[in-house]
Amino acid sequence: MVQVKDYPEFSWSFTKHKMLLECELRYALSYYYSYGGWRQDASNRSRHIYRLKTLQSINMAFGSAVHSQIHRIVGQPDSWKKMPTESEIMTNVRADLNKAYQDSKYRHASWYENPSNTQMLMEIYYDGELPFEVIEDYQTRLPVTAQNLLSCPTIHHDLLQKRNDFKLITSERFRCIEFKGVKVWVVLDLLYQDLKNKKYVIVDFKTGKQSANGDEVTQLMLYAWFVRETFGIDSLEQIELRNEYLADGRTLTFIPTPFDFEKIEYLLHTSIERMHSYLKDVERNAPTELEQFQPTKNRRACERCSFRELCNVV
Repeated sequence: MVQVKDYPEFSWSFTKHKMLLECELRYALSYYYSYGGWRQDASNRSRHIYRLKTLQSINMAFGSAVHSQIHRIVGQPDSWKKMPTESEIMTNVRADLNKAYQDSKYRHASWYENPSNTQMLMEIYYDGELPFEVIEDYQTRLPVTAQNLLSCPTIHHDLLQKRNDFKLITSERFRCIEFKGVKVWVVLDLLYQDLKNKKYVIVDFKTGKQSANGDEVTQLMLYAWFVRETFGIDSLEQIELRNEYLADGRTLTFIPTPFDFEKIEYLLHTSIERMHSYLKDVERNAPTELEQFQPTKNRRACERCSFRELCNVV
C-alpha cells in the first residue's frame, strides 16, 4: 500500500517567496492546508481550500493562454520557418478564454467535484459575471499582445533571422536545483544558446506592464544563477537576460554581475530560513497551526486572492 504523505516535500520557488511576503495566510492555505484536497478521503475543509486554490483570475487566464501560444512557437524548432499569424494567435487565445468562461458559467458542478479538470474564473465565482469593461479591456489588449509577440526581438530577430545560430535548451518547463539541501524550482519561458556569440540567453515573456517593485529583475537574476550553476558557466558575459513586455512592446536586457548572484544566494538563505520558521517539524515539513499565519493588511492584495472568503472563518 502506498503511504499518503500528510505534507508536501519542502521546496522553494520565487512564487512561494513572493506569496509569503505578501500574505502569510494565503501562503499557508496554498502550500499546506490545501494539500491533499483533491483526494476523495480528504476532509471537507481541505477539499474546499483546494477548490479555492484552483480559482484563476481573468488576468491569470489571459497570461496562461498567451504563454501557451509562446510555448507553441518557441518550443517547436521545426515550425520556426512558418510562424503563426497574429490572427491565429488571437483565435487560439480567445478559444482558451472562452473555454474558461464557459466552464465557469455552466460547469460549476463539474468544477466543484473535480476542480483540477474544470476551470473557474475568480470573478465569476465571487461576483457571478465578468464586468463588461474587463471584457472590453482584454479585447483591446489581445491584438496588441499578438502583434508585439511576433515583432519582439526574441521571435522576429533571433528565431526567424538567426535560427541557424540558435540552439534551444528549454522552453517553459519546471527545472530544479538544490541550494543547501533544499530543492529550488524555476520555470524558464525560454533558454537558448546563441552559438555565434557564445551566449546563453534567458527570456521571460510578460503579458502585463513592468512592475515598480523590481521583482521581474530579481526573477531573471534567479534564472541566471540557476543557469550558471547548472551549466558551469565561468564568465557572466556568457549570460544575457531579457524581459519581453508584450503589453507595450518594450524589451529590457541585462547582464548579471557577481553582486547580483550574492544577492540571490542571500535571498534564498533568508527566505528559506523564514519559511522554516513557520514549521513545527522541519523534517516532515509540518506547518504550525493556521492561526499563526497572519493575513495581509493590503486590501488590494485581498481583492486578487482566491481565498478571500475564508479570511473571516479560519
